[in-house]
Amino acid sequence: MNIAIIRNASLFSIYCSVPEYSIDNNEFAKSVFEEDLSSTINALGVQKRHICKNRETTSLVLATDSAKRMFEDLEYDKSKIGALIFVTLTPDCLMPNNASAAHEILGLDANCAAFDVNHACSGYIYGLWLSSLICSNLQKDVLLLDADTNSYYTSERDKSTGLLFGDAGSASLIKYDEQALPLQFCFFTDAKKRDALTIPGFGFKYPLTEDSLKYKLFPDGGTRRFIDMYMDGESVFNYVVSKVPKQVRAFFDEIEMEPEEYMGLLLHQANAFMLRQMARKIGFETDKVPFSIQEFGNTSSVSIPLTITFQNYNYHFSGLYLMVGMGAGLSTGIVSIDLSSLQKLNLFYGDY
Repeated sequence: MNIAIIRNASLFSIYCSVPEYSIDNNEFAKSVFEEDLSSTINALGVQKRHICKNRETTSLVLATDSAKRMFEDLEYDKSKIGALIFVTLTPDCLMPNNASAAHEILGLDANCAAFDVNHACSGYIYGLWLSSLICSNLQKDVLLLDADTNSYYTSERDKSTGLLFGDAGSASLIKYDEQALPLQFCFFTDAKKRDALTIPGFGFKYPLTEDSLKYKLFPDGGTRRFIDMYMDGESVFNYVVSKVPKQVRAFFDEIEMEPEEYMGLLLHQANAFMLRQMARKIGFETDKVPFSIQEFGNTSSVSIPLTITFQNYNYHFSGLYLMVGMGAGLSTGIVSIDLSSLQKLNLFYGDY
């Protein structure tokens, strides 16, 4: 097993931005599907979803708004930032990347590196890994932005995705800290199942056409466009519930740790039923697993920082935590992280 151990880097602050506008899932189901889907909604755990009602709001806006508020509240000297990483699967455009645009919007120094990471469910863990590596190497702080506008690429008439996804953005500050406990990362990829969660209609394999924008009924029963998200729920469920707990247990064996030594388990908010099954198999009681899916739905890789800011007053986010992101790829990212350095958390609801 490949374990990445990174020293001298700590997670210092997290700010999140979400649209104030929200949709009640039960009312939505009755109006769109003309059915009572309360049992399905309860299993998903998604009572509400916050989505952008203003199409001018993009992942770039949600992330940079989070960073601006963080800088202002911390009275932060931006010259300390050595790199900016932007995790997103919904960038403003293919080129230039979101990170370059965010660099200009936030007024960062010219000698600051800036690049995107195209990832979904496990993306925040990948972002933390790269941010911590760069922070330790440069001996400078790193700004990690993570945002997605999933609702723009989700069909309201597809039961597998239309009840599930929301929009959100985040900014995390990773500081150079010689006193920080080491971070321990591990990653897994099951690429044979990568088509279980996909947005096929963007990219050069399937160029955008007029036909891509038309709604069609697909064999799985979902009505969507070719540019909308497709999810094979059974394959994703089997991966998360069957494979991911084994991956985490193998990680524990490698680093010689047990669930009892952690303050809590921070999971990508994929599906409430799945998360409870997974937590039980790993060895965590439900009261040690914060949830945010009931309020925001699945916000892709933003869900872990969003859960921390949303549950800030109900959980003590200090000490050792296990973070696990799992899903699209199919991939898993795991990190054992000390959150004692977290100084400032904030969740903003905006008119997006």
